Amino acid sequence: MKKNRLLQLKNKLSSASLKKTLSRLDPFGLHYGVFFLALLFSFGSSCQVKRNQKRSDLAELHLNIPYDPYTLDPRKGGDLTSSTMQFLLFEGLTRMTPYSTVSLGMAEKIDISEDKKTYTFYLRKAYWSNGVPVTAFDFAQTWKDMLNPNFSCPNAHLLYPIKNAEAAKRGLVLERQIGIRALDYQTLEVYLEEPTPFFLEMLSFCVYFPIYQNVATRIAKWAECTGQDFICNGPYRLVEWRRNNEIILEKNPYYWDKEHVELDRISISIMDNEATALQMFERDELDVLGLPFTGIPSDAVPSLRDKGLIKTTSLPASTICCFNMHAFPFTNVNIRKAFAYAINRQELVENITHMNEEIGPSFIPKSLNGYDLPPFFKDGDVETARIFLRKGLRELNLKEEDLDNAITLLHASSGVYPKIAEALQNQWQKALGIRVKLARHDYRVFIDKLTKRNYQMAECAWIAQYGDPMNFFERLKIKSHNKNYPAYENPQYVELLEKSSQYIDSQKRFTILQEAERLIADEMPLTTLYHWRTPYLQKPHVENLVFSNSGRFLLQQIHLQKMGAKEVRDE
Repeated sequence: MKKNRLLQLKNKLSSASLKKTLSRLDPFGLHYGVFFLALLFSFGSSCQVKRNQKRSDLAELHLNIPYDPYTLDPRKGGDLTSSTMQFLLFEGLTRMTPYSTVSLGMAEKIDISEDKKTYTFYLRKAYWSNGVPVTAFDFAQTWKDMLNPNFSCPNAHLLYPIKNAEAAKRGLVLERQIGIRALDYQTLEVYLEEPTPFFLEMLSFCVYFPIYQNVATRIAKWAECTGQDFICNGPYRLVEWRRNNEIILEKNPYYWDKEHVELDRISISIMDNEATALQMFERDELDVLGLPFTGIPSDAVPSLRDKGLIKTTSLPASTICCFNMHAFPFTNVNIRKAFAYAINRQELVENITHMNEEIGPSFIPKSLNGYDLPPFFKDGDVETARIFLRKGLRELNLKEEDLDNAITLLHASSGVYPKIAEALQNQWQKALGIRVKLARHDYRVFIDKLTKRNYQMAECAWIAQYGDPMNFFERLKIKSHNKNYPAYENPQYVELLEKSSQYIDSQKRFTILQEAERLIADEMPLTTLYHWRTPYLQKPHVENLVFSNSGRFLLQQIHLQKMGAKEVRDE
């Protein structure tokens, strides 16, 4: 039906009425209208291709994600699934590659001042998915919008190295005082508060990706659209998004590096069940399985490993247990330490995750830090944990039975979260004699409770957004930080972080960060369970599946071997 309407419209466009019709299609003028109309016709025909084309004729990758992205707008995303999609659809000044997190992206050249506080970016000749050039003004306005006090942006803090960025977000200075200047269409100048050694790495994270201002200012919900109103600048463009069902991406013909994008299409089903996803993989309905897409069921890992099918990659992420420092009984540091010391992390990685991950209690994953600290305490130190428990109970004027069934551990209902939670519950009862209740919620509710501090104790995760230890440290800098789940705040800790930023020399900087890590271990707002080693599966016909230094799949370099004729799923 849609195709018939498009054909009727096409037939009506006589040369006499062409300009008038196009002006109605797009208020910005004839150039945009011609493009949008052509795009509409291409979508009409592409639907027919999708139904009838054989898989052997198309380089199409099939994936699954557990839930709909919260948003495809890179300014507003904060979860792993949203950012994964944003990396496919958008690109920043720098980008992640298998070799670096600071390879040139939209920037063709970068100049850095002698004092390391002024960055000048010269943009390459690149285009949005509608054929309009990407400009420095797009970057400048996107970033300034995020720093508007009235704009909801979970990751606005990542822009705070920019001069007056934090002050602008707090409403203390005007937008024009922010250290962001578009000097002309191709030149962007950024001024920093202090030298920031990891600034270029931050730029490769999706919060720094630009959006197309002409559409964003006209259409409030542009990021929920498909077709002509969803404009992006990355390797793929959005063709279809059926909520809780499927997302279809196609190669972006206007991407500046399209010659190195191998895939024609990525079909992403949406289903939150790891066991079912594994069955789909075994039925050749999925080509790759593993985070940041759908993970592999932990109880299936041993047998898959025995068959030689499991591959692994490190991801700069950690599973943690955090304590709400403003909720009973974790207002007391000794109670927090009792629960942290009692955890046997080695049992978790041997019996549940089966991936032999690097266990805590170190705060920073080795893939992020530039230093090596000995453990701050012994894993599963039950004897010391009981000493802290008795001390904490005396300070709170409580008995052990007062805590029995009075504490609830919050966790997500998907993935390995429930099994880890049950193991922790058993360990604490055995070590401390305290029965802990479990509260499992779907991911959206779980995250909402975490960020609002509506919990006592939680099993959760931190995933690095850029390749520097400061990405974890800065989350605990201020109580209001979106990922400061414990609501921790300490002036001494803040002073250490600010002092570390004054040093370009990495050794001096890391020495100060070590002091900050020792302070966290002493005050115990959270404790690390393990740092991630992620298993994944790939079909034999999937070649050149590579990862960035941050552990993310780089799908644009995938090559698919020709397979036997197989009909694409008819929708």
